[in-house]
Amino acid sequence: MKRIAAMILILCAIGAIGATTFSGNTLVRPAWEHKKVSGTSSTKETLSRMFDWDHTSGTNINQMTSLFHEQVTLTNSAARTNNLASVENAFGDTIVFAEVRILTIAAASTNAHPLTIGAASANAFSTWAGSATDTVTVRPGGFLMLVAPDLTGYAVSTNGNLKILNTGTNAVSYEIYVGGSQ
Repeated sequence: MKRIAAMILILCAIGAIGATTFSGNTLVRPAWEHKKVSGTSSTKETLSRMFDWDHTSGTNINQMTSLFHEQVTLTNSAARTNNLASVENAFGDTIVFAEVRILTIAAASTNAHPLTIGAASANAFSTWAGSATDTVTVRPGGFLMLVAPDLTGYAVSTNGNLKILNTGTNAVSYEIYVGGSQ
């Protein structure tokens, strides 16, 4: 009996060592000055914070447990589909997102063509878009950022395929960040 208890303690310790956490801050910070000159007077407004979100590790509101990130180059007219119901993180662990709380896709400024996001041919991740056939265009140098800090987030379930399509004849690059809970 002592031997079984010792094995259980060892297995629990190994599980604790292998656990990951995900916490931090997402900040979109413009350094903008908006000015109007009228005759000899002028008025202005300065904007320095567009979005600031702190999150901790967990599965509740303002919490996430997992992060998926990759840098991709797509050849001409190629597409890449990530199944958010089963992706591999930077540590080689499989992530099975239950909900996505942040999705960011940043297109390289050197791209000659835009990216089309969405409309996977099967099991499309579409809770962020509304319909399985909806798409969003991300122009060269642009980015798409969706944040859903509430408890629901963007549900994944078995419909986890997120498609990213190169719409042109030259290679394009992008980075994708997906954070959420399992």
